[in-house]
Amino acid sequence: MCRLVGRETALKVLAEALEAGRGGAVVVGPMGSGKTVLSRAAAADPDFYAITIRGSHESGKTSFGALAWLISDLPEGLASRPAQLLQELERLLLERAEGKRILLLLDGADLLDGLTVMVVSQLVRRSVATVLATVENLHGSAPEFQALWTEGLLHRVDLAALELEQTRELMEVLLQGQVSSAAAHALQRHSGGNPHLITLLTREQAGEGALVEQDGVWVLAKPLVFSGQVAEVMTVRLKRRLPAERALIQLLALSGELPLNAVLQLVPAETVDTLEEERMAEVTAAGNISLGAETSSEAIAASIPPGRSRELWEEVSAILDPASLGPSALLGFARWTLACGGKLDPQTAQRAAALSTSSGNPDEALRYVLSIHREQRTEAMVLEEVRALSALGEYRSALDSVERLMEMDGSDHPDSWAKLLWYRVSLLRILGCGDPLEVLEQARSVILPQEADRKKRAALVQLVHGTLAIDTGCLADVPPGLGDIASDPALPAATRALAGALQAQFLALSGRADQAMELLDAVMGEMSGDFPLPMSEAISIRVFQALIAAGEYARASALTDQMSDGGSPFTFCGSSADVAAGMVHALSGKADKALRPLASAMGQLQLGDPSDTLPTVLSLAAYAQLLLEHPEEAARLSGNVADYRCQPPAQFELVAGLLRVQVVLAGNPQQLCGELRSMARSRLDRGLVAPALECLAAAARHGDAKAAIELAEAAAQASGRWARVLYCFGAGLDRSDSALLVEAAEEALQMGNVLLANTAARQALVHLTGRTGKAARVHARNALKVEHLSFRELRVSNTVEARMKTLTPFEAEIARRAAGPATRAEISKALNLSPRTIDWHLGKIFDKLHVSGRTELAEVLG
Repeated sequence: MCRLVGRETALKVLAEALEAGRGGAVVVGPMGSGKTVLSRAAAADPDFYAITIRGSHESGKTSFGALAWLISDLPEGLASRPAQLLQELERLLLERAEGKRILLLLDGADLLDGLTVMVVSQLVRRSVATVLATVENLHGSAPEFQALWTEGLLHRVDLAALELEQTRELMEVLLQGQVSSAAAHALQRHSGGNPHLITLLTREQAGEGALVEQDGVWVLAKPLVFSGQVAEVMTVRLKRRLPAERALIQLLALSGELPLNAVLQLVPAETVDTLEEERMAEVTAAGNISLGAETSSEAIAASIPPGRSRELWEEVSAILDPASLGPSALLGFARWTLACGGKLDPQTAQRAAALSTSSGNPDEALRYVLSIHREQRTEAMVLEEVRALSALGEYRSALDSVERLMEMDGSDHPDSWAKLLWYRVSLLRILGCGDPLEVLEQARSVILPQEADRKKRAALVQLVHGTLAIDTGCLADVPPGLGDIASDPALPAATRALAGALQAQFLALSGRADQAMELLDAVMGEMSGDFPLPMSEAISIRVFQALIAAGEYARASALTDQMSDGGSPFTFCGSSADVAAGMVHALSGKADKALRPLASAMGQLQLGDPSDTLPTVLSLAAYAQLLLEHPEEAARLSGNVADYRCQPPAQFELVAGLLRVQVVLAGNPQQLCGELRSMARSRLDRGLVAPALECLAAAARHGDAKAAIELAEAAAQASGRWARVLYCFGAGLDRSDSALLVEAAEEALQMGNVLLANTAARQALVHLTGRTGKAARVHARNALKVEHLSFRELRVSNTVEARMKTLTPFEAEIARRAAGPATRAEISKALNLSPRTIDWHLGKIFDKLHVSGRTELAEVLG
């Protein structure tokens, strides 16, 4: 049943189609998409008498080939009399069905011979049988079968490839454990979401050690292996193909993608048409051809002998100009060239290295760089070497390469010059050596007033300077011109967007969230452009940090969803999306929701942590465990937090420090609150207003009256929605003002901070206890609503679905009736109870489910 993951909707549609009284349904999808498993599940209804008729290439060559086993039970000689055969077959099926509905399972209906299709069609049209068929290519089936669909007798269900989270779910069913995002992405990329390939690959990778279990999470330990069962399956499938089809599939598997005009010089156009019709190959609008998404190119490539691979490469390279290839085609051709022992020219190697690092494969990028002799390596190639080394966490080697390049004549190209400057400054900061500010001053001094690119160069220096100041937490050093760069139409869109994101992060950190949010809206508009992946990542990281600093957790959570879907322009590489999701959920108080992505990141990072992210992740996980009231596990995780190997970005370090101190001092509230207030003063002195407010808010949540006063005073000097929330929270606590606390709770919930919303709402209810009057009743009602809403979001165990399981069967029945349109009197009559007894039970039910009344109960139960 595990292969039905992601097919729940299709199964429901099939069941409805079979019950509709029409001819039945046809399931369409490529090989391995789960058509047969799905149709068998739909046919499992005991009311059916199911007969399986399998189509194949062999049986399709013979009249009534697929029906031979049934016809053998009929009188001899009927094969030459189709009309009489149909009558006898109908009688036989009705007799064996014994009153049940006859269901014909046509497995591979597009491979059935014409006479078998004729018999099936007549049985359907005469309402003798219902059909549930599977086909890879509906238009390749017999005309009479197609007519059943076009005339509306068969309902068509197309099986799409599994999406990323469905792939992860299937892997988790197979492995019986959580799967990291990196592992799920790898299987999705190599299987195209094909369930059969996912199943084979998952089992093979676990057996080969590419997938290993790390602290309860299956993680990607090394590149995937394609030499086992998957390769054998592909070999068998290739042998069934015509020679020209087999050659084209091998070509595309080895190269990844090729220009169609080049392919047509090697294989006939009919071959391309055949594979395209079968969805084995796809032709893009740009005029390139590649294998279909649900075909594992790597597995096919692994099944091709080295000699055959070299032979095909020689044929292709003789007619191909690498300079004319697009990104995907070039990367595949470069990889294939090195595998065959061929040589790359420097430009091709540099382009391939850039593409490899962007796709999260810096090891491969270095192979391309090292394939070129050092004397032939261009400046652009050395920069790609630096980029790949940085992605691998080899910061010292990266800086050495930068320094060697700096000893040569400076670059005249603004983009290369900017990259060189950015790498040098950022590496000096990360390693904590040298003087990055001195490097920036030297860069400014070489910009000549008469240069045509002077403005662009000056803007790039400002960007690097701003990045340095923000990442070291020295907001006073942020250059004032970032905002001007963001709004200058003369500069490239990517430059403007990055400047805007940096300025928004600076404004949010310094307590001016309203201005930051206005700027971020413009940045997100710019991001709709086609930016290179490294630039998109750099911008999205800044946008995320700005949203966190501004307290906009709901927006930050939405951004992490975009970052983790694999196809968004905001996608982070590696485990970054897990870290981002874990951070926003932990900060907002959704502890168990935070732990899933954090566990994924921890398992993966323990095997390799090039970006030195593990200390931050462990701090987040420890805090989440503390919120879940697991102090021992929180202490264990916190005790495993090692010092950062290198200097992390200041904002992430500040967040980790705030969470870690709450874990370490959890048993001593007085010392904890004193430390939090001290941390807040230190951060305010550095202009880090938003991080300071977070420290004071944490202390106020822990009951520190002094922190509440300081929070209100500091928040009053800041701006934006979050500052207003924190002011209301602090002032409400200090003055016992329920109106301010309710305002804080309502706005915090809207912004996604369910922890602060719940705390503020509960405090408001405490202050409202015993109070009478209209205003008090309104505040109490609003506070209770927020408390209930936020409570249900804090933990999975708090959801109505989970808490419904705590009800007795009788209470659950009352709850379901109360959530419907029935009146109190009608419920009483139906259950033979007095209205007062019903009210008593409902009161208990409302308390257990954490709802305010029947209206809210109806909303949460749907």
